Amino acid sequence: GAGAGAGGIRLPLAAAAIAGASLAAGYALGRSSINHPPQKVRVLPSGLPRSCCSCDSPPGAESASAAAATAEMTPEQRALPAALSKIVGSSNVISGLEDNSTNAPYLKGARLGRGSALAVVKPQTLGEAVRCLQSIVDAGCVVLPQGANTGLTGGSVPRGNDADAVVRPRVVLSMRDLDVAFPIDGGDRVVCLAGVGISDLSRRVSEWFPDRESHSVLGSMFLNPTAAAGVAFGSGGTQLRKGPAYTDRALYAKIHRNKWGENVLTLVNSLGIEGIEDHDFHEGSGSVVEQLDAYMKDVKGGFRRAMAKSSDSQHGKAKASDSDYKNSVCECDGGVSRYNADTRGEDCNRSEGKVLILATVHDTFAKPDASRTYWLSFADLESALAFRREVLLDSPDDLPVSAEYLDRDSFDVIDTAGRVSANLIKVAGMGGMIKFLWDVKMRVEGLPFDWAPTIIDRILWWTNGLTPAILPARMMKAGRDMDHHVSMTIGEFGSGSLDRLTERMEKFVEQRGSDKVRVFECTSGGEATSLTAFRFVAATAFRTWCVGNDAQGISVDYALPKNGGEPPKLGGEDVAGGGGKEGLSSSSPSAVVPVKRMRYSHFGCNVVHEDLAYGLDVDVHEAHMAFKRSVEAGSGGRLPAEHGHGTEYKAPVETQERWKRMDPLNVLNPGIGGLPSGFKYKE
Repeated sequence: GAGAGAGGIRLPLAAAAIAGASLAAGYALGRSSINHPPQKVRVLPSGLPRSCCSCDSPPGAESASAAAATAEMTPEQRALPAALSKIVGSSNVISGLEDNSTNAPYLKGARLGRGSALAVVKPQTLGEAVRCLQSIVDAGCVVLPQGANTGLTGGSVPRGNDADAVVRPRVVLSMRDLDVAFPIDGGDRVVCLAGVGISDLSRRVSEWFPDRESHSVLGSMFLNPTAAAGVAFGSGGTQLRKGPAYTDRALYAKIHRNKWGENVLTLVNSLGIEGIEDHDFHEGSGSVVEQLDAYMKDVKGGFRRAMAKSSDSQHGKAKASDSDYKNSVCECDGGVSRYNADTRGEDCNRSEGKVLILATVHDTFAKPDASRTYWLSFADLESALAFRREVLLDSPDDLPVSAEYLDRDSFDVIDTAGRVSANLIKVAGMGGMIKFLWDVKMRVEGLPFDWAPTIIDRILWWTNGLTPAILPARMMKAGRDMDHHVSMTIGEFGSGSLDRLTERMEKFVEQRGSDKVRVFECTSGGEATSLTAFRFVAATAFRTWCVGNDAQGISVDYALPKNGGEPPKLGGEDVAGGGGKEGLSSSSPSAVVPVKRMRYSHFGCNVVHEDLAYGLDVDVHEAHMAFKRSVEAGSGGRLPAEHGHGTEYKAPVETQERWKRMDPLNVLNPGIGGLPSGFKYKE
């Protein structure tokens, strides 16, 4: 591939022109063509950029139910939309009984899940959110808390075929408009209301304090999921030194029923901010909700207020990030680094909608004084895993900023199907332009034509070879010569960490030799951006590859033991050593070996993403389920690892019991993690 020279000079024009032409062509075809009878269901990966956990849904999983629209509602349920309108204003209440373009962003999941709702309500203040929650449960309905609706496991939207929705209609409580954040403690921490997106937060922290950054600076940034959702799922990502999203400092609401049968809303205030602790308010003297709403009004109005600080209480001294993570991730034992069923911490953590998060406090982090980015290629997986143990995880004080692994199939698929997308990211960055183009792609794929779901990917496939290679030529050569690769950024944080890690890396290379490992340092910011773009487009490239090769595709994400790293066995690689049939076809889904098996991971924490391609006649849902069983039973892994159980995974008993204690009536996000959806968890 032409990674430099004239091809490099033409890069911005080529990438932008092809991407724009692809989207324009798809949209134009959609405007001019006619519909055709539906064809056989084909399972394709979503293509959502994944730096965190996602798995694609089985056929038919998104079928919406119109049960709520035809249910025999009680008078209180029928009157609820009008009651909510009195709280938030009629413009902030949307009917969800029939599908339309207005309610679709709230009723259809980013990857799976779709259903109807009695209403979608969008509070504009925390006080309105609290009053809406009380009104909804008092009317005999249930609440689905929602942030930016970017979740990948169906847990933030109404469910199709939900029998309980006939008895207790669903109401989506969208917190997205509560998007105010403000710093405390001189910028060491930041307070986020429930609607603050991680991309917006990253930008604001950098503007307020140029030497600091927020928890999330890469990964799913352009989708802009909320910081509150990160806490609710325990989301992780590429930033190894920071660990998964976590805080014990929050304001959240819970519902229980007293002995008189009344629904009681309880506010839990563990924010730990001076002046708005519970003991700071006396009867009739205000509340933490009122104070935060007043602060939000001032911020939105452009007024400056004195910066608050943490209190001396136990809440003010509590964790606002997973500060112990850097130690635990370096313990290369049989446990996993992080997973969604973890039951540690305040109830807001990994709550998955079983409490209503209103506000959270998060640590900010020092930016490195200096940084270096490397591409490393390994001859075999054993050498790569040894590098992980001996270099990356040798000391909690010397952890790299990020370390992302890709196997040979990942490298090949990205190179043959991801060039256009990656080159566009190199030109435009991962900001608003990419979000706009992604939204256009989603709109084209949603058009009512048989070819619409694949037309953009077909164009991207056809034009891939017309664009330059993504990586510099020397890295492309190593990528083709070797089978295992790591993109790594290391930083200096004032204690000599950069030099120590570099010294360990040089010693490792000297001992192993260039036939086992090759190291390439990026010599410019542009080269470092190329490495980021290459990894970022893995999932989108896989979808394009599947479309271009007439294959089906599924995605599975999981955490492997910290002392592990070997790929879980596929159906045909069982103990008996049967050796499954390789190819695009198999009469036995559990025995088929995929034609492509992309493995790419957050290398330090051993959270792995797998994309598997199969032929059109393979039952990929069965293959999907068999692979999940292999991860847990055969490899000691845990799933899901980052994006929540939603409606796709059954949670362990201890996690389910924790959720039941949070929400004993099952009025918040019923049906997640394999729990019953009925009142008080009745089937």
